[in-house]
Amino acid sequence: MTLSKPHRESFCVNRIALINPTKFLGNLLLSGQHIQHLAHWCAEQEIELLLVLDANFRDLFEPVFAGEGVRFVYYPRQALLPGARTWAGVSAWLTCVREIRAFKADLAFNIEEDSVCHRLTHFSGASRKVSSTGERYRFGFDQVLDIPRHGRPAGEESIWFVVRDVLQAVLQTQGLPTLTRPQYPDMRALESALPESGAPVDARPLAVLHAGASKAYKKWPAVHFAELANHLVARGYRIGLIGAGSIDAEVNSQVVAGLGVQREHCVDYCDRLDLQQLAALLKAADLMVGNDSGPSHLASALGVPGVVIFGPTDIGIWRPLGCQTAVLNNKQICQTDCTRHFCRSGFACLETITPQDVMNGLDSISSTS
Repeated sequence: MTLSKPHRESFCVNRIALINPTKFLGNLLLSGQHIQHLAHWCAEQEIELLLVLDANFRDLFEPVFAGEGVRFVYYPRQALLPGARTWAGVSAWLTCVREIRAFKADLAFNIEEDSVCHRLTHFSGASRKVSSTGERYRFGFDQVLDIPRHGRPAGEESIWFVVRDVLQAVLQTQGLPTLTRPQYPDMRALESALPESGAPVDARPLAVLHAGASKAYKKWPAVHFAELANHLVARGYRIGLIGAGSIDAEVNSQVVAGLGVQREHCVDYCDRLDLQQLAALLKAADLMVGNDSGPSHLASALGVPGVVIFGPTDIGIWRPLGCQTAVLNNKQICQTDCTRHFCRSGFACLETITPQDVMNGLDSISSTS
């Protein structure tokens, strides 16, 4: 696609900084197509673009933007976690801010409702600073965008459309074309940079399961994952369990225990994969089942057939957009005052989804592919 150079208003934009160091992989993937489009558009317009991303996503996303001339600064989240050395964290944070300021952006903006994103935008030193939400962060910005994130028109509930509207509002004087069809970023650019999957050579097809999640209200019961794993092994699959941290490790151990004598067909990859290796494993998989989490979004973006299990989280806003991804939930049983933070039914909307429901979802995908 060739974009003609538009007439620009008196405010000259030669350097744009997108401040987006979200810690959530799913959020970054849902906005990825727009970020790619912005990178392409900036290259066409001979505008320099700086992307500020979480350092955890460096190796996964740099190959996607190769050839667009994008510059990167990485937010050092790991160095700032509790337990990290205080001075090392402060030094890393100051280095991040200095690198952003050294870019000397004419325009800096963010697309997340996130304090880190807004704080770094404040400190960016940009000539014009734009906030993406008026609900939480209004002060210290030259422009505040009141883009609704909830109660949106039917068919435009997804965060994909929110990001589209933010970019249109920020850059409307720059002639950025409207995007109309939801899809994930083109992750094919990543494939040449992926390592070997590390999955053992086996004649059985590979089913990857992610039983963990960042929030309790997103976790389908481990006993259900164990039953699902048994169903898949009975169909001839081998199982790869993924995750990170002690909580995921405990959940995975419960799934392995539930496999009983079938555990020989299961490999637990918890804490054994970096993000690139995880992507390689998912790319080698024949299907993926997981909770509403980053790995499920990554599998969907890579085109892996699968099912994502939702609890009280709003599917309309946060569902993966891959065409081979089915989503399941049972929110029709929720009470009217039920929220993800307040539930009198023990998140029955999540727990009443059965392993057979998931198997049916997988069958529906295979029948339409």
